[in-house]
Amino acid sequence: MLSRVVLPIMTTHFVPTKTRSAMEVVETEREWTTDERTAFATFTDRITNLDVAAVNSSTDELQQPSPQLLVSSPHTSNAAASLEEVRDIYRETVMATNHYADVYDDTLEESIAQEFGPEVATAVLTSDHLIPQLRDRLVEYSQQARESRRSFLQGLKSESSALETADEKLTRLGADLNRVVGTCSFDDWTDTELANVDERLHSRERECEQLLVDRQAALGERRAARTHHNDHEFNEYVYRSLSVTYPVVSDTTSLIDTLRTAQQSVERALTNRELASDKELSTAVLCEESD
Repeated sequence: MLSRVVLPIMTTHFVPTKTRSAMEVVETEREWTTDERTAFATFTDRITNLDVAAVNSSTDELQQPSPQLLVSSPHTSNAAASLEEVRDIYRETVMATNHYADVYDDTLEESIAQEFGPEVATAVLTSDHLIPQLRDRLVEYSQQARESRRSFLQGLKSESSALETADEKLTRLGADLNRVVGTCSFDDWTDTELANVDERLHSRERECEQLLVDRQAALGERRAARTHHNDHEFNEYVYRSLSVTYPVVSDTTSLIDTLRTAQQSVERALTNRELASDKELSTAVLCEESD
């Protein structure tokens, strides 16, 4: 009598949970980055329109501003904007984004130093009036911050598309796996059906392995913002709130393990049938010989 082979895996659909969590994270990151890019654009526009203090145009420092020139202004006028106004504009734009406090929680000093560098931060925080050199430096660095967000958004857009593709493939492969092995035993399956399922499971495993290859290639080609120089830094930053750095790889590897467990069950069923068949044949031969 053929032994009953019970499939030792779950009978629910495989769900790429980590990939789907990553999709939510990337969408949120896109919203935040878009808001920051808009905030820096607004900051640039408002700073550009401010009146500046007059300076001595004969000084050589105008061409190559030093920290001292940024901090102090040799001449001021009543019309010149104060640095307090600049600080207020920064608070009303960059630091006013909805997510700023929850994500960064930086002080004004920390934020300006992070975005514009310590030299400009010192000038903004300690000077009295806005001079042309400082305004130009603020505009330049603000435009760089905006460009950094634009570049980062491109990386996020590419990542979002890749995650959607991976989710579709993993969901399809998981659903197919459940259709194949969503049973308690293989007792009623013919040898041909078992062999076909075995090949089908191996085929799905090859698709998963190809997905891993494609994912690795995509990560290697990606070039994101200047603060995220390579794929690992990009993933570490974007997926800092998740338990894994490479969600697609994690889900795919998990599915491969499940597929291999199913393969072992099918192959064990085939082996048991072959052994049982050989035993029945041996018994028949012995009976004939005894007759």
